[in-house]
Amino acid sequence: MTTSTEEENMPDLSIDVVAKAAGVHRSTVSRAFSRPEAVKSETREHILRVAEGLGYTMSPLAQALRRKTSTFIPLIVPDITNPFFAELAKAMTQAADDRGYQLLLCVTNGDPAKTDGYFTAMQAMYAPFGIVAPSTKVDSEAMKRFAFGHKVVVIDRVEGDASVPTVTVDSRQGITIALDHLRGLGHTSIGYVSGIAGTHTAQDRMDAYLQLTALSGGTPIVLDSGSDLDAGTRGAEHFLQMDNPPTAIIAANDMVAFAVISALGQRGVRVPEDVSVIGFDGLALGARFNPPLTTVRQPIADMGDIAIELAEKQNIDGSVDHIVLEPQLLVRGSTSGPRK
Repeated sequence: MTTSTEEENMPDLSIDVVAKAAGVHRSTVSRAFSRPEAVKSETREHILRVAEGLGYTMSPLAQALRRKTSTFIPLIVPDITNPFFAELAKAMTQAADDRGYQLLLCVTNGDPAKTDGYFTAMQAMYAPFGIVAPSTKVDSEAMKRFAFGHKVVVIDRVEGDASVPTVTVDSRQGITIALDHLRGLGHTSIGYVSGIAGTHTAQDRMDAYLQLTALSGGTPIVLDSGSDLDAGTRGAEHFLQMDNPPTAIIAANDMVAFAVISALGQRGVRVPEDVSVIGFDGLALGARFNPPLTTVRQPIADMGDIAIELAEKQNIDGSVDHIVLEPQLLVRGSTSGPRK
């Protein structure tokens, strides 16, 4: 049994205490915790056993403060309840782990003040870079204010600031694919529901729908252009009020498509028998929805992986790249030819 006097005489645990007990240099202890691959397995296991016996653990934050750099990578997202951001976080966690980083998930709930707070935390933790996946247009001024223009990659487009690396999906091509699919099934009257709050992506998709529909000689039918997920329900209500509703609907994202299908089903409108619905995202949930959702797939895993690559590249040579990925059509059960 250890007495209080013995406890008072025990040295404060530190890397030096572990090094002395293990009979190695303090730098070897440091590497055993921070870069285990750089230490022989026998030596590393010996150090870890000694450290465990002493009750010592090395704090990653302490390492960051000492070195003025860390392996912490903030991923700033607006809403973790949206499966798109959840899937992105999952993919980026693996991509970060593969490169020796630790991903920190930061949720803003659409509050710009929280974004500022996370930028402050990036500074305090000496994060080498961060990834922003916004639900509203990226605040370039905030990044400049915190001197992070050279340390942030954005998963979206940044208007008027080419100095920030970006990775996004070709929204116009995605809408083209959706329209081509529906027209190929025989639909000539195709509606659209927005529902992505304020992003460049939202505007790109809406503009593409309006322009491509007009170019084909059709009449655009915007069932709802709101900036929230309730747009799906409002779009369905608008559809039901029309004398000649469209025979197909494009939703700006999968979550809106789910809302459209659910609202229509509650009112006796069948998908795809009465109206076809197509989404945009390619969420895993879409394959298990009823009916399974036809959607334009974004390569979510690739987006996260490439975002980290762009950040690392900018850190090394200062280069700024803007990557636009190609979408892909996933045909499932929510689309078919129009009723005769």
